[in-house]
Amino acid sequence: MWRVIFSTYKKNRIGIIRAVPWSFMVSRIVTGITQIVFPYFIYYYFMNGNMNKEFGAYAEGADYMTYVVLGSALNVLAVSVLMNIGRALITELREGTLEVLLLSPAPRKNYFVGCLLEQTTRALIEFGTVLVIGALLGANLRYFFSFQTIIVVLLAVLSFFCMGITLSSVMLYTRDTYLTQNTLFVIMSLVCGITFPIQYLPEWVQRAAQIFPLTPAVALFRNVAIGHQNLAENYLQILQVLVLSFVYLVIGAAWYISMERNLVENIFG
Repeated sequence: MWRVIFSTYKKNRIGIIRAVPWSFMVSRIVTGITQIVFPYFIYYYFMNGNMNKEFGAYAEGADYMTYVVLGSALNVLAVSVLMNIGRALITELREGTLEVLLLSPAPRKNYFVGCLLEQTTRALIEFGTVLVIGALLGANLRYFFSFQTIIVVLLAVLSFFCMGITLSSVMLYTRDTYLTQNTLFVIMSLVCGITFPIQYLPEWVQRAAQIFPLTPAVALFRNVAIGHQNLAENYLQILQVLVLSFVYLVIGAAWYISMERNLVENIFG
């Protein structure tokens, strides 16, 4: 088990270092910082640092910069995990190593866990960088450093991983990464409450946003990191994240097993 995980980790890390050592990380960090900087200028130079009571009610009293920084940081983490888990199989196909993977007796779950382990070590650097820049711009993160926050981040990573399994199957089926992943990321950044409360959206969009694990995960993250709430108070968000994780994992695994059988027949039949 661990041999497969660490071998996958080593293979992916060597590939990243040799091919694109900085571009992916820098692009995601820049995206996250952009999601902070633009609202910063709008907040201070357009709205004069004031928000209406409606926002305060939706954000449960949080100041705008803290609200945006926490949402943007978790969005960067989601994009990082989803992108690399989602692209894993189609990258193998493009590099000509998918056939070797299909013939390998190594459990596929260990392969994906290895991909997750390699990705998470880089994603946390991006996540931390966005938080540091946000703190410099005025975000109040005094409750961020706690054991409960760590649990929430790990739970969020688990949900993104499970969704990434389904995304990986979608990409392999469509033979596309750019359109698939970017459409998904744009939709998530708009409807999951990253830079503004989802209550501002039409009701049907709010309901549709609940199919993304990022929506309850970012709400849970803010409740713990801003409101200093304990996990028991947010059991509904935790339950939603776990249920969505299970659903995406089952769909992704079942779809991949079906595609793997067809791929083996097409390639070696």
